[in-house]
Amino acid sequence: MLSPEATRDVAAPPAPGDGERELKFAVLDGRVDMARRWLERICRPDPEFPAAVVWTIYYDTPHLASLGEKINSDYLKRKIRVRWYSDLEGRAAGPAFVEAKLRVGNRRFKARARLPYAADELAGWDLQDARFREFPLLLQEQGLDVRDLWQPVMLIRYRRDRFLEPLSGSRVSLDSDIAGAAVNPRFVSAPDFTPVGLSVLEVKGASDELPLALRGLLQLGIRKRSFSKLLAVFAHMTRRSV
Repeated sequence: MLSPEATRDVAAPPAPGDGERELKFAVLDGRVDMARRWLERICRPDPEFPAAVVWTIYYDTPHLASLGEKINSDYLKRKIRVRWYSDLEGRAAGPAFVEAKLRVGNRRFKARARLPYAADELAGWDLQDARFREFPLLLQEQGLDVRDLWQPVMLIRYRRDRFLEPLSGSRVSLDSDIAGAAVNPRFVSAPDFTPVGLSVLEVKGASDELPLALRGLLQLGIRKRSFSKLLAVFAHMTRRSV
């Protein structure tokens, strides 16, 4: 089981610093086990964050404004979510956080607050629990405008493995088994909770190119691309194209 210490800040990894680049690659689920084994041979496991399952509740307004902004690549993009972690068997542990990301043109704003409930308690709540509606209000002290009626829409889960590539110093994460786990029936009916079929390899480092030591992964057919877990799960869950 993950300890509270092991997950104290994992809900919001540091944003890329000056000069740091963030690369994303899509991996077919049928090849993700090979990619994981390859990374285990080439890289070191992250000493601070063990392999875990990430649980994320995405919020939206009654008219799904946030999802619409993401689909349409609007000038304004807003995202509010609650996140916690569990071990690979699904046993939640440690703290949980409410987070917000706001982008207006090229300007970005992030906020995070620790919730007064532990992860193992939140994991048992229904998405329509009224207490979830209170969490975005915790971000008002950090300047976030939450006057819209933000409410939970869906819960997404995925496995995350973290590594350090020793030659380049890059931080590497592999997110797999991405799937919806629960929905608010006010927004989605008859959802599909099977995995979306794609995994995501993310590399953070000093280069715009995949580090030399990781280029063997290209033989597995990974492809550089942008990827939104929210959009991918929403499209898969509702059988829509976005």
